[in-house]
Amino acid sequence: MCGYFLLVAGMLLSLTACSNMKAWTHVKWDYGTGSNVDITNNTRTEFFRKGKLIYADTYAGGGAGGLLSERISDQRYYWAGGGGLAINGIDVPDKALVEMVSLYDRKRYRIIVELPADLGEQMQKRYRVGGKIDQRNWLYFGLAPGGYYEVLLKADKLLVKPDLLINRGIAVEVNDDWRDKMIPIIKQYDASLAEFGKKYGGLYKKYPIPTGMEWAPIMDAYRANQPKTDEYPVN
Repeated sequence: MCGYFLLVAGMLLSLTACSNMKAWTHVKWDYGTGSNVDITNNTRTEFFRKGKLIYADTYAGGGAGGLLSERISDQRYYWAGGGGLAINGIDVPDKALVEMVSLYDRKRYRIIVELPADLGEQMQKRYRVGGKIDQRNWLYFGLAPGGYYEVLLKADKLLVKPDLLINRGIAVEVNDDWRDKMIPIIKQYDASLAEFGKKYGGLYKKYPIPTGMEWAPIMDAYRANQPKTDEYPVN
């Protein structure tokens, strides 16, 4: 009888282990970067799992999404953009390193965050929204002026709301990049900075924006105002 209970316990432990494994493997997910009221360039992305580097790229993506002029003048602050590379088949990470260049600050920032242990499980949760199925499996890194960042879990089709806040803080200004040591960052991005200043410089002066941790309550309010559409989970 004792052997029977030991066998059952072993089977339960095995099933639990398999369940946890599937939570971070065999999960379709993606990532993106952007800003709320700035234009950013994502220049480095690294994902880790149990201390091991599982993904790396130096894709100069990111951006700010559309209607930036209107967002500045109307003080409509929400995370936009979201450029990133396809990462099919990569395990769900437990740590991330992302670097972005802020055209507003004229700086390169580094974000290093620990990700939740149940991130894979959260990504797998599906919901029915208006006759369609959606899930929060888009890992988004947003950088605002002053170095404020948020890491969010967004919906694949942008149907499931609200966005889930995973982490936030002030990114570190990068001072060890070999490119920046050879050529100052304002020289690397001189054309982009010139165009950025021409298009948006006057608007920023006319409509001053928050900076640093001043963004925290503003972005919290934005999420609080999102419609709640995660009320019909799909098994």
